[in-house]
Amino acid sequence: MDAILAARGALQRALSSRTAATSDSQRCVGSTPHALRRFTRLAAVLPLIVLAACATAPNPESPPTAGHTTSAPPATRDNISRFPIEHYDQDVDHWIRPDAPGYDQPLLSAQEQTQRFDAFRARYFGTAPRDPSPWNGTWLATSLLNAGGAAQLADSQARRVSRFDNSRSGIRKTYGENFQPHTQAWIRAIESNMALAQLDADHASWPYDPRRRGITVDNALVRLLPTNDPAFYDFREAGEGYPFDALQDSALRPGTPVYTLARSQDGAWLLVYSPDLIGWIDARTVASVDARFVATWRDAAQRSLGAIVRHDATLSDTAPGTTTPIYRTFAPIGTVLPLVQSRDGRQMAMFPIADAQRHAQVHMAALDASSFVRMPWTLTPRHMAQVMKQQIGRPYGWGNTLFYNDCSAETRSLFAPFGVWLPRHSSDQLRAGRRTDLRDADIDTRLRTLAERGRPLMTLIHINGHIMLYLGNAERDGVSVPMTYQNVWGLSPADNSRRNVIGGSVILPLLKTYPEDPAVRSLAGKPLFEISVIGGSASNESTPSPGVDSPEEMPQ
Repeated sequence: MDAILAARGALQRALSSRTAATSDSQRCVGSTPHALRRFTRLAAVLPLIVLAACATAPNPESPPTAGHTTSAPPATRDNISRFPIEHYDQDVDHWIRPDAPGYDQPLLSAQEQTQRFDAFRARYFGTAPRDPSPWNGTWLATSLLNAGGAAQLADSQARRVSRFDNSRSGIRKTYGENFQPHTQAWIRAIESNMALAQLDADHASWPYDPRRRGITVDNALVRLLPTNDPAFYDFREAGEGYPFDALQDSALRPGTPVYTLARSQDGAWLLVYSPDLIGWIDARTVASVDARFVATWRDAAQRSLGAIVRHDATLSDTAPGTTTPIYRTFAPIGTVLPLVQSRDGRQMAMFPIADAQRHAQVHMAALDASSFVRMPWTLTPRHMAQVMKQQIGRPYGWGNTLFYNDCSAETRSLFAPFGVWLPRHSSDQLRAGRRTDLRDADIDTRLRTLAERGRPLMTLIHINGHIMLYLGNAERDGVSVPMTYQNVWGLSPADNSRRNVIGGSVILPLLKTYPEDPAVRSLAGKPLFEISVIGGSASNESTPSPGVDSPEEMPQ
């Protein structure tokens, strides 16, 4: 208040001086009296003086403090830079050469590819006792829909709630899109909406209920908890903040069979079992299916199943008696749908839409051979290159954020048209082939072993929660170096203090050092380094069914 009174007195004195100086200013045209200049400056800063006085005025209800501490300014985020990926040739044809002798030679035997495709299709639509399809009551009743499965599921969901409860000690704090830490009220509201009692083994009589079967009618983001709110770790840490929403897990494509395990209290979310994982999805992306729909869809998929090989292919149809297409949704690469021939010979994809009662109805979309191929598509370098050309250069999407791919979604999408199913998480994808653990080897041994044992286009490389595909070795500055195809966020130094961001699907050599930034650590130099060669023999590990919980990946 003293500051306000002092400022008001100064203003009054300046006004008096201005009046007295008016005649002087008329005698000296073009000059500004000192008092007038002072008044002008004072009038401009007066609101700031008043605001400062109000801001620093003591609160009579607050106890006096020994001294005033000025808050430190927020840290400037200088831990992100852009990696010049244009220094590295991104032309797929340069690395998978059309004039190479084996360009059209299959990379898997017909027998092995058929076996893998049969297993792929069984995950979606199988009826045998061990087929982990969401529509297979026999399998679900013995694996998940029992007291033990219910207890595991309830425990998993409770642990997820605890993981995002900032009020708990030892929990890594998460923040919202406004950079503010999530409150206890926020997580309690989510927990209440989950209605976890419905998963309690003591109350859940969990026989398989055909009415809980469904199918996705749109692309669906899979969330760890039933909320669209993001949960970021501290954005000031390298590799945190956007796009790394810790609640974002994956995405389901249109036409994916699901089984509903639980429903949120407000009805907006469904906890579903899918061929790939268990998670919460928006209820509006699912339609229920009856026995007739399931039989129709299964029969068509058994006769001919197709896969999307062009990014974001449009699924549209026309109303009877019209020719104007009705847009329904888009289908990312790797979407699988029954393939049928129309009466006029056109290639059609069956896809589901929901009617007014949220029951699934079969519709047809005309898709040409450049967008939709019959599975299993012969796994040749030509066909692999065709899919890569559609995916390369597209942005990185953590957990399929904005329906873009992250590292493991990229490899899943790449191999799906060929009938080779890969699990959602990068560490699990190594189960698809013969695995070699090189974590104890030095970087030279790792790169040499990769060149000696790896098969181009058929070898996965896993490093600390990141997965990539080996393309083969190429000469660079007189040295043979491994080339990779991957969807990667960026490179980091050994102390993990910053990110040199790439942020998309790229072709990148595994160099020991990168001349653009010699301080960043080679991807081949991370603590964990494993390779897995697909094909030639059965994998050395069984392929898991979707688990009740998801491991947390590590962004690169």
